[in-house]
Formats: sequence, C-alpha cells, structure tokens
Amino acid sequence: MDIYLSPEQAYHFVPRFTIEVAHDRVEQKKTSLVAGAVSSLLSRPNPDDIHMVSTENRLEPYWVIAASARTLYDRNRSYIVTVSGPEVQRVTIFGQDLPVDTKTKEGAGITLNSVEHCLEERRTTRAFDGLSGEKLDPGKYQSFAKTVIVDLENFSPAGTLVVPPQVRAQAVVRQVLAEVIKPVQNAQVILEEVVNVETIEVNFRPVYALEYEWAAKGKRTVIEFDALTGEFNAGGKKLSAQIKGLVSRDLLFDITADAAGMLVPGGGIAVKLVKAVVDRSKAK
Repeated sequence: MDIYLSPEQAYHFVPRFTIEVAHDRVEQKKTSLVAGAVSSLLSRPNPDDIHMVSTENRLEPYWVIAASARTLYDRNRSYIVTVSGPEVQRVTIFGQDLPVDTKTKEGAGITLNSVEHCLEERRTTRAFDGLSGEKLDPGKYQSFAKTVIVDLENFSPAGTLVVPPQVRAQAVVRQVLAEVIKPVQNAQVILEEVVNVETIEVNFRPVYALEYEWAAKGKRTVIEFDALTGEFNAGGKKLSAQIKGLVSRDLLFDITADAAGMLVPGGGIAVKLVKAVVDRSKAK
C-alpha cells in the first residue's frame, strides 16, 4: 500500500464581527445567558447587576482532513448459468464443452469460471476540533475567506491568544484513513492499492470569550462568541490559564515515514509513505 500525503497547510480566519459587536449583542442577552436556569419571574436579575469583568480574544484550532483510496484487484469467481431445459446435457461456450450440473441451487446449469477485474474507490472529508478531537461539520466555515499562515511558529497576532491543537495530525489522519481503507474481499491479486491524503490542514477560527459576573449570586459565566458565524453560548471558558506549549509545525504535523505503519487501521500492512505530493497524475 502506498500512502501519498499532500503538503500540510495552516490557515487563519479574519473575524467577520469585531469584539465591540460581540459585546453589544451579548449585552442584550446577558440576563438570560448569565442567570440561566435560576432565572424566573420572581428571581430575574437586574441587568445592571451583571457586569463584564474580562475578555479573551483567541484563535481556536480545528483540523480538516480529506482522503481517498483506490484499490485495483482481480478475484476468481464462478457463475452458475441455468440451461433452457432438462434435456440439455452439455453446453459449448467459446469452443469449450461444459457439463450440465443438475444439483445447483438454481436448478440444472453450467459453471463458468472467471476472473473479475475490480476497482474500489472511496473518498471522505472530515473536520475535527483541535482541542477535543470531536468531529465537526467540515462545511461550517467553508464559505469564509482564510489566509495562509506562512510562519506557524511565529504566528502571534497582537492581542490574540493562539490556542495550539491538543490533537495532532497523526491522530486525525488515522481516523479518516479508517473510513477509506477497507479490507479487500476474496482478492487473488492486488494490482494497485493507493491512498491519497489530499488535505491536511489546521485552521484557526476567531472566538471572543466574554466573562460576566453576577455579584449578588457570586456567579461568573463565560460567554463564547463565534466571530465568523455570530453564534454565542454561555457554556464557555477562558483558555489563557490552561494553554501549555507553543504552536510548532513539527509537533502538529507529526506524520513521518517511521510512523506510516501506525496510520493504517489494523496494522500489519506494508506501507510506503510519500510526502508532499500535490498532483501525481500530472507527472504520468
């Protein structure tokens, strides 16, 4: 099996909404967002009692992996062809006499031995949260413009926390390969077995984390605002105190020739890993 890896890429999205817009929108909903389940007609807080105490402007990572598999193989197959009536004793096909078997499941028939020439192809695209590894909708941010990060190690926009992925490339690539690599059934000869990992990219999307305090109840809530879609929720958290390590290309894109065998689900398969292939078909 040959696995071809496209060049790894890193991108970042420019916010569609400013933090001022995020603050204004959240302010209009802060009473219900902060009070949550304890809010009622009798205990609804005064909006003036809820204050924003801090903000965090950050870029959160997610992976996009696309892969395809192509397997070309031959397998032996016997076909049972029923004959036209009980009077038929044998049939001549392509100059060969074939006896009629009266004990087949379909009734009296002849057996044709053949070689099937088969092609199986699969392709999939998946997105994964860079912190938890959970699957995401790969098309959610597809329509938004993004910019290539040329120097990942030194990527640090002013006033922005760049959150490094906790899930590495090898882990998410392996999950996608498990979907496109399937065992071949009853193959006599495998003529070609090629896997193309066409996309390996980490994307950083802008998020604002607005922390509010309801002093009377001793309650603090972090509201996360998606600066691309405008969606927000009150189940967020601040990440600045939890971030460990820097963003490093070598650590993130940790797919090496030595690790090739680990990528294939099940293991025990001879794998050749070829990196940084953009379009092999053009070279043919």
